[in-house]
Amino acid sequence: MAGEKAEKGSQPQPAQAAAEVEELPKAIVRRLVKEKLAAGGAEVIVNRDAMSAFAESARIFIHYLSATANDMCKESKRQTINADDVLKALDEMEFPEFVEPLNTSLQEFRNKNAARRSGTTQKKAEKKRKIDKESEPQEQNDAADDANETMAGVTKPWIIDGHGNDNPS
Repeated sequence: MAGEKAEKGSQPQPAQAAAEVEELPKAIVRRLVKEKLAAGGAEVIVNRDAMSAFAESARIFIHYLSATANDMCKESKRQTINADDVLKALDEMEFPEFVEPLNTSLQEFRNKNAARRSGTTQKKAEKKRKIDKESEPQEQNDAADDANETMAGVTKPWIIDGHGNDNPS
């Protein structure tokens, strides 16, 4: 029985496993906290418990925000949450001071992606033009080969006898 208790104790409980899956990456939380604190000018040391509290608070905030945004989405009779739902949810949760900075960030993100997409589109167009240029000489060669094959396929009675042998008559 003692062996059974050790085995049960060593296996993670389902609630623990779910909590670990929902945990935010510690390195990202640490970096965000340190960047914000460094902006104040003074170096502040944050202990492990405080980092865990920041991570858990952020996780809970994200869950609450996503649930509220989902409600906004359902009110509009849609199934997909969009950025406007998140902005409305922030207002609903009484965090209107976050709406403008988030809107600015969102616009910068959209502009950056639009520029990246247009750059990708241009690269694809250039690649297609390059492939087309490379295939033009090949197409001309293919046409010449086709003409030669057609000529080779013509039966020449002075070369091929009735048995398929090349014997001049």
